[in-house]
Amino acid sequence: MRSRAALRTLLAATALASLALSSHAGAAQLLTNGSFEAPNIGTGNYTYPGLSYGTIAPIGATQGGWTFSGSALVNGSGGNAWYGGSAPSGMDGAQFVALQNNSTLSQSFMATASTLHLSWLEAGRTWGMGDQSYQILLNGAAAGGLFSTGSDDPFSLNTLTLGGLRAGLSYDLTFQGLVNSGDETAFIDNVQLTDTLPPPPPVAPSIAIIGASMAIGADEFMIEDFDTPIATGFSFQQDGAAFVRSGALGLAPGVSAPPPGDTTNYETILTGGHAVLTSLQGLKSLSLYMGSPDSYNAIRFSGAGSFSWTLNGAQIFNNLAPADGDQSFGRRVNYDFGSYSVNKVEFFSAGNAFEFDAIAGALRGGAVPEPATWAMMILGFGAVGATLRRRRASLTHA
Repeated sequence: MRSRAALRTLLAATALASLALSSHAGAAQLLTNGSFEAPNIGTGNYTYPGLSYGTIAPIGATQGGWTFSGSALVNGSGGNAWYGGSAPSGMDGAQFVALQNNSTLSQSFMATASTLHLSWLEAGRTWGMGDQSYQILLNGAAAGGLFSTGSDDPFSLNTLTLGGLRAGLSYDLTFQGLVNSGDETAFIDNVQLTDTLPPPPPVAPSIAIIGASMAIGADEFMIEDFDTPIATGFSFQQDGAAFVRSGALGLAPGVSAPPPGDTTNYETILTGGHAVLTSLQGLKSLSLYMGSPDSYNAIRFSGAGSFSWTLNGAQIFNNLAPADGDQSFGRRVNYDFGSYSVNKVEFFSAGNAFEFDAIAGALRGGAVPEPATWAMMILGFGAVGATLRRRRASLTHA
């Protein structure tokens, strides 16, 4: 929810920002520390390798196989002066790096074939300082043209084919920032280089707008309405930038707007907020009632088989609704996952706010299991009481 006067257009982030690369990770990796998890700098910290800036003691310019120059830095997850309360959605692991101004990030590798495939995730810094362009250099020569990020972009996937190599020879791979003004910064994560093509992204879910009310589909059951106990076998967690609010309170200007006609409790995800719905059994479809959609809202679906779908802004409504914070707009949207089974749904927002209610779904294999069946499963995890209660524990970002 935002006022139209405050509306500005954000660069649309690529769909499937958090494409699961774990199957690609099974190929022989020619780069080390591609997710920048070493050294572990700790939650909420940042540091400029080779420089005496940051929240931890200075460290050398070469770390975990990468050499940093200029104002390239490492960010840890959690609250951070570089991005506020939480990192952009779609990050891999707990740390990522940043290209600020004309900084560089480089690593040498030994080619194993004449053609190699490079993939990485990119995101834009918040606060209007993420409009950065950068290039990939191979032995100092540009490869693949220019790449760019937009402010507040979540992590999205890039790929580049490197040809004309000679197996057995060493090469230098470099990421170089190009915008030397205004602290413009691109975030980089999960850099992988192999002689195998990355897997194609899974087919996106089929999206349908099924109504302008909270009424659920005939084949669905209510999972979470924020008024009654959550359905057996599910949990809902949120961090400190998300909360349940009563629609009867009406509009909270600049903070939260109830989905149209909703006078019951509903969920609000504020700037940098994150909430997660999990299921013990795979979902074949899910729907929810959403109001005043914004370009900075995002939903990520993931499940067995190491796959992930991320939808941003108008993509959440299959581009059939404006993402401009119209407080009079509310729809129930259904996501059909086809042959995939989803057991985790994450909600993000890069601005105030993302509002939704009445999460419903259909399980793979039919009806909801009897409570006794769920209880037997849950006993195996030693958490019967915790799961059968409504759970909204504080969520710690990974």
